[in-house]
Amino acid sequence: MTELIRRPELNSLSELYAVDAPESVLLAEYPSSNSEATRFQNRTKFIIHDPFPPPPEALLKVLGPHHLMCGWGAEVPVTSQVAPPERLLDHWDRVLSSAGRPKWKAFKETESFLTLFPHESLGAAQQVIDPVVSYQLHSKEVIEKIDCSQAAVLESVQPPCIVKLSHGYAGLGNFLINNEADEVRMRQELLKHWPDSDLVINAVIENIVGDFGVQFYLHRDGSVVWLGFTEQQFDANKKWCGGVYSAELQDQLFSEFSELVIPAANYLHSQGYFGVVGIDLLQDASGQLYLVDVNPRLTGVSPFLMASRIFQREHGLTAGIYQASVRFSGSYDDLIESAESEAAAKVLVVSAFEEETSTGLSTICHIAVNSSSQDQNQDVLERLFG
Repeated sequence: MTELIRRPELNSLSELYAVDAPESVLLAEYPSSNSEATRFQNRTKFIIHDPFPPPPEALLKVLGPHHLMCGWGAEVPVTSQVAPPERLLDHWDRVLSSAGRPKWKAFKETESFLTLFPHESLGAAQQVIDPVVSYQLHSKEVIEKIDCSQAAVLESVQPPCIVKLSHGYAGLGNFLINNEADEVRMRQELLKHWPDSDLVINAVIENIVGDFGVQFYLHRDGSVVWLGFTEQQFDANKKWCGGVYSAELQDQLFSEFSELVIPAANYLHSQGYFGVVGIDLLQDASGQLYLVDVNPRLTGVSPFLMASRIFQREHGLTAGIYQASVRFSGSYDDLIESAESEAAAKVLVVSAFEEETSTGLSTICHIAVNSSSQDQNQDVLERLFG
């Protein structure tokens, strides 16, 4: 039987990838099927259901790619269209120490790439995971193929239900259908943006008390390294916006979560995948766990989870909060200075970019705060962002 390996000494994700793909480079960018801002276009195949209107250029080329470099480590290099700024790398050095600074290199099409999603603009030989296989594994249709507890799959829309675009991400492309009016609105949206998309329809899981993003690393040989999990947070539009880390829960829920991690890992291994995997689990009031999503890639919470592991091991900090795309009133340098001046917590600017507004300069950032309690973390966030 597959065993989950726990490696508390692990500093970075690149340590794991260096075992399986030592000559590769992490391409820390998603392609787009509707934005002109990125060079990585998926227009005719490997369609990704990214949002309408398209994400801003700074999110596609700066905020998103840079945050996946945080806590990645230097064993395997990373690349992107825009290099991470030196002030951010220096901040990671000071806060995360040896795991902080990645080995960035300029993009070259001849590299062998670890990708977040299959790329149409790159040849298959340049992608470590076969892009056709990767695309199949990124589909929501994969969930049903894993032998574990999950929401029932429906053949047609039957309210209440959830309709998912096959290749949406971060909660994008999910539609909660409670009545006929919801279905009409969904059909209009699909007709406007994704008329040919494949859909997966799931029954609604009732009485949800827990929503977890679980992470593990699947080696080429099928062995599995447990990374941990966060409790997920979503905004008013049901879009993923961050997570919460609890050291105590990592141990309490390990055995229960293992029962869903193992079948997911075994299936992905059988299909030829290796690398980081994020799976989403729901827990109902009876304690039953359900697999609701499978993401064979680094996810938005991966850097925060790796940082939280380090802060717990090296500083005894047992609680963490991660918030994505929050606005700081001030410059990039002001943000870093404010973050590092907090004595009661470790505050990690995961990525950021400046934006001029009618009221002055502000900085959009992904931010993580770790301390001994969630109340303390909330106090820090209040001081930083009001």
